[in-house]
Amino acid sequence: MFFSVENIINITKGELWAGKLEGRFETAIIDSREACSGALFFPLEGEKDDGHNFIVDALERGAAGSLIAREWLDRFKDKCIPKKKNIIIVDNVLDALHKLALNHRNRFSIPVVAVTGSNGKTTTKDLIAAVLSSSFCVLKTEGNYNNHLGLPLTLLKLNETHQIMVLELGMRGAGEIAQLTSLCRPTVGVITNIGEAHLEMLGTKENIACAKGELLKGMEAGGKAILNGDDPHLRTLGDYFRGKVCYYGFQKSLDLQALDCYLEQEGYSFNAVLPDGCIKKFWIPRPGKHNVYNALAAIAVGITAHLEPGIIEQGLASANFSKMRTENIWLDNNCCIINDAYNANPTSMKYALGVLEEWNNKFTKIAVLGDMLELGSAAEEGHLEVGRFLAGLNIDYLITVGEKALAIARGALEKGFPAERVFKVENCENVMPVLESINLSEAYLLVKGSRGMEMESVVEELIGKYN
Repeated sequence: MFFSVENIINITKGELWAGKLEGRFETAIIDSREACSGALFFPLEGEKDDGHNFIVDALERGAAGSLIAREWLDRFKDKCIPKKKNIIIVDNVLDALHKLALNHRNRFSIPVVAVTGSNGKTTTKDLIAAVLSSSFCVLKTEGNYNNHLGLPLTLLKLNETHQIMVLELGMRGAGEIAQLTSLCRPTVGVITNIGEAHLEMLGTKENIACAKGELLKGMEAGGKAILNGDDPHLRTLGDYFRGKVCYYGFQKSLDLQALDCYLEQEGYSFNAVLPDGCIKKFWIPRPGKHNVYNALAAIAVGITAHLEPGIIEQGLASANFSKMRTENIWLDNNCCIINDAYNANPTSMKYALGVLEEWNNKFTKIAVLGDMLELGSAAEEGHLEVGRFLAGLNIDYLITVGEKALAIARGALEKGFPAERVFKVENCENVMPVLESINLSEAYLLVKGSRGMEMESVVEELIGKYN
């Protein structure tokens, strides 16, 4: 990123309140603790506090300047602003951030791959970036920077060395994907699936499909859509897309079809029938048949980028993944934690339980499952559904965490899961005493729940005790 003070004023229609027009900025921050030389601070309103309360802190820590919303001016007239710092008045700080991000994105004519979906979008983004990184300099979404704040910050990191971008688009409600799409202007759109995430906000899977489909509506006709062809909602969306569509999945007659999937070396191998009819073997360093879908999307993007199958194969095999997504952590007591604590809904819960079941049957298998949030009126049935599904698997113990997760236990018991192997606790702090009553040596331990449950605290406690 490079913007002069004059650029900022022109793009945001702002006014210089302090400093000089000759100033320049080289990076954007929204956290005053990340302040550094050349940084422009965006004081955004948060859930607990407003960034305007940290403007002086950001400047004292070294930021070159800050925006300030016009409505905050009166409260800053008596504040001591460090010398030689630039303060620019704007009507709305978030709107200014979006204008600057779009302006910066428009400086570059490079391919942009945007990934969304109810499940698997982060893993898919990581796999796509791994495939493309074998041949291109890639800028990708890091961490959870997939929303109206994180995506523009990612766009502002774009520079002349980057040849392609891989961006994750998240949402909570209708209209959000459309907004993000308008900012990043993708040339390739990937939708992984339509699941139960966001039912509380959107009500039905059809509404979720419409919200995710905003990605395709916002793309230009020359773009390409890469869609899960096994998902009927995505087949419907694809029918209305103006550009080219590539469908992937397990069904015959799709553009890219997976065959012969199996667990191998703590990862997953599969054969894929490529669009030219050739069959190629691939391996990904993550277990779970559901991750084959994510890998197929990455293969499709690689083919779109004109990469040879061998190059795509190497990229998939060398992929690095974001934390807390079916992440295997081995403890010194020969227990393997499957850390999938980042988030949860009924579909992703069943995917993760399938991963747990696939592992070595000589090991004890333990599922620690927390509440699934944001399911609205579908919450009770969704938790029961997970419990019934678990009861049909080769799993030895179930520990539920939270009030909603009690229905997981109830569903498992209804289907005959042994009552003496079901434990119900109120919160994460109460999980460890239960685990200490089970022999964790030679055990696989799945930890999963919604983001608000902070299930990673269980993982951290286990690591602290046994490593």
